[in-house]
Amino acid sequence: MKQSYCGLCEKCPIDLPDFLKAISKVSEYFDQLPVNWWTHCFPGNEGFSFPEFRKGLDWFLSHPECLGCKAGGGPKECPVRLCAMTRQVAHCLECQDLETCEHCNIIIQESPGNIVYLHSYLLRNKLYDS
Repeated sequence: MKQSYCGLCEKCPIDLPDFLKAISKVSEYFDQLPVNWWTHCFPGNEGFSFPEFRKGLDWFLSHPECLGCKAGGGPKECPVRLCAMTRQVAHCLECQDLETCEHCNIIIQESPGNIVYLHSYLLRNKLYDS
């Protein structure tokens, strides 16, 4: 099982078969249509870089598994990982400064649903004070 300091690796879909099938299917469709076919659909600044999109698809397909940051996966310079290692906590939720933590707040701001996941992680692992 993937393990991380923040808990989010545990819910990451990167190595789930359905996720990889979906990425593969999108990649197949992308290869079948000329990129220029969509260009007219995005007026002004509404478009995006098709080569970068393709690069993202290829990245997922070439990295079909991640063990989580505790096992060496993820970005080496992740501020959450570095902070937890410096503070010598097994999980961010054990940190006394969690309520005001800028790293945890970034995770929640990126995806507000993460707060629900983090609370359920606390309950599952009995990290809440009883």
